[in-house]
Amino acid sequence: MSTPRTDRTPRPSTRPSTGPGAPTRAALVRRRLVALLLLVALVVGLVLLGQVAVRAVGPLLSGDPSAQEGKSPPPTPEAAGPPRDCTAASLELAVTTNAAEYEPGRAVQLDVTVRQSGGRPCLVDGSDAGRQVLVYSGDELVWSSAHCGSTERLLLMSTGDEDPSRLVRWDRHRSVEGCAPDQPEVDPGTYTAVVSIAGVDGATSEPVTFTLLAPPAPTPDPAETTAPADGTAPAEGTTPADGTAPPAEGTPPADGTAPADGTAPADGTAPAEGAAPPDATTDGA
Repeated sequence: MSTPRTDRTPRPSTRPSTGPGAPTRAALVRRRLVALLLLVALVVGLVLLGQVAVRAVGPLLSGDPSAQEGKSPPPTPEAAGPPRDCTAASLELAVTTNAAEYEPGRAVQLDVTVRQSGGRPCLVDGSDAGRQVLVYSGDELVWSSAHCGSTERLLLMSTGDEDPSRLVRWDRHRSVEGCAPDQPEVDPGTYTAVVSIAGVDGATSEPVTFTLLAPPAPTPDPAETTAPADGTAPAEGTTPADGTAPPAEGTPPADGTAPADGTAPADGTAPAEGAAPPDATTDGA
């Protein structure tokens, strides 16, 4: 009896091939280990890349202006409160004159500048006592606007503001503390002026120099000092140009001789010894 034939294909065996071309068990283990290490390295790289991306994008998403390239964070605003006094660093002071030289009797006009250059509003005393104009002769203070200064004049100045009261006039007289009147006028010479803020250390301008001229010398009268051009004697009662007095009428000559006209001296003095009287005649005439 014959065995029936079937069309089924025999299934391959699941048993590992032990032929000469099949990989060994150790090779398979190595391959799996390398694949695992590559997977771990890929995961770590993705994590690190994600952290870098979060750090770069996080400030932009949170609206931090410091993350923008080329821009710095805005300064922190100062706490609100009452305005403070201006410091020397926040003030620009200057003084100028309207002339370099002043004739006698001409008053000195000073142009004063007080400008606020700080970052926030501040207070400054703009009165003559607070904004002091000082005039010196060398190291000696001869005049100060504070000596006769008015009451306090507080100015709240913002950045760029200037004191509108600029002109100060000096009448060339000295001043003293307490504003005593009838002070003397200063002498001709060179003087310097500065402007400063009372109570603010270092708030002083650069000095400006000017000169008070002396009065012109009086012109001599030619009629009193010049001798007549023709050589004649000066008129009666006038003094000659050399300052000597004219001889008195009737005084004898300096050498003791009788006058040329033979008259006796007016004061009755006798003729000089050996001289004949003017009216005497000689013997045998």
